[in-house]
Amino acid sequence: MSEKFSIRGLMRRWAMSPTARISFGLVSLLVGLLMVLDLVLKLLPDQRAMTQSVREQVAVNVAVQVKLLLNDASMRGPLVGMIHEIVQQSPEIESIGIRREAGDLVIATNGHKEGWEAPPLGLSTITSVVVPLNSGTAKWGQLEIGYRSPWPNTLMGWLKQPTVQLIFTISTASFIAFYLYLRRVLQHLDPSKAIPERVRVAFDTLTEGLLVLDLQGQILLANSAFRGFHPQAGDVLMGRSIKQLEWLVNGVHETADLPPWERALQTTEPILGVEVDLSRDGGDARRALLNCAAIRDAAGNARGCLVTLDDVTALDQANTQLRSALTELESSRDQIQKQNDELQLLANCDPMTGCFNRRAFFARAEPMLKHALETGEPLCCVMTDIDRFKSVNDTYGHSVGDVVIQAVSKVLKTSMREQDVLCRYGGEEFCVLLHGLTLDQAVIVADRIRGRIEREVGPSVEGVPNLRITSSFGVAMLGSGNAKNMLLLIERADQGLYAAKEAGRNQVQCIDWAEVGELVVDA
Repeated sequence: MSEKFSIRGLMRRWAMSPTARISFGLVSLLVGLLMVLDLVLKLLPDQRAMTQSVREQVAVNVAVQVKLLLNDASMRGPLVGMIHEIVQQSPEIESIGIRREAGDLVIATNGHKEGWEAPPLGLSTITSVVVPLNSGTAKWGQLEIGYRSPWPNTLMGWLKQPTVQLIFTISTASFIAFYLYLRRVLQHLDPSKAIPERVRVAFDTLTEGLLVLDLQGQILLANSAFRGFHPQAGDVLMGRSIKQLEWLVNGVHETADLPPWERALQTTEPILGVEVDLSRDGGDARRALLNCAAIRDAAGNARGCLVTLDDVTALDQANTQLRSALTELESSRDQIQKQNDELQLLANCDPMTGCFNRRAFFARAEPMLKHALETGEPLCCVMTDIDRFKSVNDTYGHSVGDVVIQAVSKVLKTSMREQDVLCRYGGEEFCVLLHGLTLDQAVIVADRIRGRIEREVGPSVEGVPNLRITSSFGVAMLGSGNAKNMLLLIERADQGLYAAKEAGRNQVQCIDWAEVGELVVDA
C-alpha cells in the first residue's frame, strides 16, 4: 500500500500543471499555424532551393574555368590538378568529372565513376549538378559535380539546422511567455465561474472556516468564516498558495515533514485534530483545530484538498477554567480532609499524650468485647497510673508533671501491639486492652512495661536529676470473676490497681489470681 502511494505521489509531483498544459497547447497551435502559413505564403526561406542554386552557381564557375583550360591542350595537366584541388578544398563536393558527349569520362576524381548518379532527364539535382560544355555551337560534353546530401543523418545535425533552431527558439520563447502570462492571469480568475453560487453560499453558512485547495496547494475557495479567523485572511485569497498564509502555516503545531494538507493528498485517510495557534502578539490567545481530507474523483484519484478550521478558543478557555476550578476544589477537599482528620484526632485523642480518650476507647472496645464473647478468645484489661504523681506536681511543678505523663504514655505506646488499644483514662491513669492474651501473659506484659517506666521515664526528664518515676498496674481478664462486660472488666482491673497501690506501689496486682492461680511477679 505504501509503495502504491509513493508511486502516486511521484506521478503527481512530476505531472504537468494545468498552466503548463495550456501553455504547451498554445505553443503547438502557434507552431502549426506558422507551418501552414509558410506552406501558403512561403514565410520561411526555401533551404533546398537556396542550396541547389548556390551549388549550381559554383558548378557554372568551375565549368567556365574548365572550358578555358580544355581549349589549350598544354593545360590538360593543370586542369586535372585544379579539379582535384577543388574536391579537396570543398567539403560539400564529393567528386568532379568531365564527360564527352559520347559518354566516356575524360577526366574524373577518385570515386566519381562509381559514385556518380546521373540526374533524371539530365536536369541537375541538389546532389548531382550537370553543366554543359560547348565547342562553338556544338555540345562537346558536360561537367559533372557530385555533392554530398545537405540533409543531416544524426540528431545533432538536425538540431543544427537553421529551420529547426528557429522553430525550437520560437517554441521555447513562446512557452515561457505563455506560461508566465497564464500563471499570472489564472490567479485572478473569478472562481465563481467554476464553483456555482449556491455552493459558495452554502459554504458561507458554515461556522467552521473552510478552504478548497487544488493539487498544488492553490486556494480555489475560502468561505466567510475562514476570512474572519485572522486580519490577513480578509485579503484576496483566490489563486494564492496556502504556503503564503504564514499566520496559518506557522501556527500548525506538528512535527511531520509535510503539512497536513499535503499528507492528506498522499493518503486515503483524513488528517484530523491538528492544533493551530492563532494567537497574535499583544492579543488574546486563540486556538483552532485543523482537519484535512482529499477530494477524490470516481477513480479514487485526488483532485484537491478540503481544509477546515474549527475555533475552539471558547472551549479551551472553559476547559482551563474548569481545570482551575477542579484544582481549587481538590485543594479545598484536601484542606477539608486535613481539618477533618485534625478534628477527628482532637475528638478521639488526648491532646497531651496522643492516646485515645474515653469516648474513642469505648468505641473501639465494644467490637473487641463482642468478638471475644463470640469466639472465646481471651481479652485482658490493664489499668495503670503514676505513683505519687501529686508529689511530682507539687515538688517540680505541673510542667514537669506533664512531661512525666508524656514520657509514660510514650513507653506505653511503644510497648503495645497494633491490635491493642491504649487510652488515657484520666489524669495520670491509663487503660490498655490486650487482645488474644491470657491473664498470665497480660500480667507479664504489664510487668515488663512497669520495668521500662522505672528505668526510662525518670532519666528522660531534663532539668530534674535523680528523678525516680514508678507506676502501679492492675490486670483483669474478661470472664474472670464478675468481669462479664466492659465496665465490669475495667472495674476489676481498677481494683487490681488499688490492690497494687495498697501493697506498696510499683507492682502488678490481679484480684482474680485466686481463681486462675496466683502468678508471682517481682516488684
